[in-house]
Amino acid sequence: MNRKRQRGVRCAAASLLAAVLVLAGVPVRAANTDPTLALLSASAVRGSSGRATLTLETSFSFDDAIQLSLPIDVIVTQGARVARCGLSGSVSVDGVPQPAGASGVIAVTDRRLTVVLPPEFTTGEATVQLVTDYSRKPIASNVLRFSL
Repeated sequence: MNRKRQRGVRCAAASLLAAVLVLAGVPVRAANTDPTLALLSASAVRGSSGRATLTLETSFSFDDAIQLSLPIDVIVTQGARVARCGLSGSVSVDGVPQPAGASGVIAVTDRRLTVVLPPEFTTGEATVQLVTDYSRKPIASNVLRFSL
């Protein structure tokens, strides 16, 4: 059998298979594109300068977050004080924007985020959560407690 004829037979077989699947009513589902955010662990260390660095072990697809342009924020709460540190580099404490570079997300890998907390966070208990907005729908991770 020559190559042209082989190619034609393969093409016909593929077309027949596709037609059979369509006629058989085999359900075809789209992949799940809703992001899932999860925190696995949180640990903080305080440096000699007194600033705390928070390391988060996560379970979310950083590649998907980039591809979907998700505005992911790390929310740290200690008492009434709330810091919002965006992966974009933005930082606010109690709704007040902070100067760039002093604190915020400093490292992002597939499964780990590292955040330098603003100086307003003192020794004691705190909580952390990841949040984003996807298709006008808020999505949040679980909340983890940690010690500063």
